[in-house]
Amino acid sequence: MAGGIAALFGIGASAQEDAKDEAFTFRQGERVVLIGSTLADRLQHFGWLELRLQLAHPDLHLSLRNMGWSGDEVALMPRPLDFGDLETHLTDQKADTILMCFGTNESFAGEAGLEKFRTDLRTLIERLSAVSFNGESPARLVLVSPIAQEQLVAPWPDAAPRNLALEKYTAAMGEEAKAAGIRFIDLFHPTRSLMAENSGAPLTINGLHPTSDGYRAISEILALGLGVSDPLPRDEAAVQGLRDLIIEKNREFMLRWRPVNAEYVFGRRKEPFGVLTFPPEMEQLDRQLTALDEKIQAEAGKVAASKP
Repeated sequence: MAGGIAALFGIGASAQEDAKDEAFTFRQGERVVLIGSTLADRLQHFGWLELRLQLAHPDLHLSLRNMGWSGDEVALMPRPLDFGDLETHLTDQKADTILMCFGTNESFAGEAGLEKFRTDLRTLIERLSAVSFNGESPARLVLVSPIAQEQLVAPWPDAAPRNLALEKYTAAMGEEAKAAGIRFIDLFHPTRSLMAENSGAPLTINGLHPTSDGYRAISEILALGLGVSDPLPRDEAAVQGLRDLIIEKNREFMLRWRPVNAEYVFGRRKEPFGVLTFPPEMEQLDRQLTALDEKIQAEAGKVAASKP
């Protein structure tokens, strides 16, 4: 069993064994991008995954961007008018590694939708494998399964039927990842075990969407799948300070990438005022994001140096 959060939540066996199958190493200056539905989208509010990656590799100057969008499916990503397609935004972010978090929404189609899901997933993998978003080499794709549905007390429904569907979609994702030769991180089985053994507060707010502690555990499983298992430093205040910086960076990225006034930024009302007002503001947000990345990287180096 890995130390740190893994020990705290009882995570280890299957996720850690998967991580050992093939070494996963990050490169200098690597940009990691998350895409997917609500599981990925809400990850931005808690900062646990980037915290783990930054502290494990303080010398690599990693950066992470969350492009998750609640409601997304592998073949359904509705966006505002003229927002731009997925490839456009992955190119804008110069994605080196892409974590693809899908399967939850699609699993509601049950057995009848499984073959379509496989086909759509294969198509998306082929699409993203064909583009060098960083201008140098194709992005590394990492397929990430759904989490299990947590069984909560009445009046919440029985989670067993949903978990049967989720398990089938997880298996399909693992098979498609293997066929495509890309990495697969199984969140379903470790979270199902974790939820069954948990005697404390629920790890989700409604059976589906994790709490902060839930995301902390999920991020540990993801980190293990990406080759990170070192315990966190003991200086909790310093760790929390770094996490706060990460959460603030995520907030500013959302303002830049997914502005609430999209109709004025790139939609039907961008003329005449948006084209004058918003480009300089977007450039300012870009500078702020770069500064926050650098601050996070520098702080990660300081905090990591304090490890026992």
